Amino acid sequence: MTKYRIVALALVGASMLACFGGGEVKTDAAEAQLESGDLAGAQSTYDGLAKDHPDAVNVAVGEAYMQMLAGQYDAADKTLQSVEDKAGDAVGEIKLRRALVALRSGNLDDVKKYGKESGLPAGQVMAAEVHLADAEVDDAITLLKEAKSDPGDVGSTAQTYLTMLESGDALQAGLAEATALWAVGQRGVACEVAEEIVKALPDNGDKGEQLLLWAGRAVTSGRSGIATSLLDELDLVGAPQGQEWRVQATRGLVFIAEGQNDEGIARFKALDAAIDAGFAPWQGVADATATAAALTQDKPTARALLQGSEGVPAARGLYAAGAGKLARNAAPNDSVFASFLENK
Repeated sequence: MTKYRIVALALVGASMLACFGGGEVKTDAAEAQLESGDLAGAQSTYDGLAKDHPDAVNVAVGEAYMQMLAGQYDAADKTLQSVEDKAGDAVGEIKLRRALVALRSGNLDDVKKYGKESGLPAGQVMAAEVHLADAEVDDAITLLKEAKSDPGDVGSTAQTYLTMLESGDALQAGLAEATALWAVGQRGVACEVAEEIVKALPDNGDKGEQLLLWAGRAVTSGRSGIATSLLDELDLVGAPQGQEWRVQATRGLVFIAEGQNDEGIARFKALDAAIDAGFAPWQGVADATATAAALTQDKPTARALLQGSEGVPAARGLYAAGAGKLARNAAPNDSVFASFLENK
């Protein structure tokens, strides 16, 4: 299910602009500012373009994106709505973007409405996920059957949902609903729904992978108790082959989330040794450590976790923990995130 969510987020990002990049109004300067991390500059440029060209669809799309990044969801939706009658054959893309704005704002009724109205597979899957989150399974299946013909990741996601829902297995159907809850942003609830379902899965399938997946989701969603419960079950089942390091990393995340900082730091330092011994991947551990730093509100703990670390994940973790100066030092000079930090 993660592939679809990546597709959806990509549509809110660079491709949101690229689809309309060939419009009559040049937006190159704003797009360059956005790509360099100069959000304030991009916002100012788009504001000026929107004032001078209120009917330009590509300008409205860029302006709505900046409004969404600023948390101005109502304004972003109104901006997109204002150009629907000018978008021609691309009106479905505008509807999809309205659904994505609604998803960011938590307005699930509008996700359902605009996802359907878009007529696009991605919108249909988004609407289906809301139907599933509302326990409206038949409505979800109808939309998923329409979306499964898409040849890419969206169609694959639709088919995965359908396979689970039509399996005749109550556990698989329940897991599909939990996954949909996660996808539409109701993450704590999703973990609560998934806990007993995943623990009840048969041992001869992918139970271990599901336990580990949902334990990670739970700890990053403020449900560390659920994460511990799932990890304890995983100890009985056994970790997926080659994933023992992920189990230890998730345990470390639980320690950090619960304020047991010394224990969490020790767990991640042990993972550093596992990297040196060839038992854990450097990038995976780096990402997990950055996540741990983002979970803590304690700057000394964040520093201890990421001491000597460089790269965007480390910088993001430090920034989330409130260590802005250290974040800038960790971010590569040529990265968008470094530009973002400099323009704060």
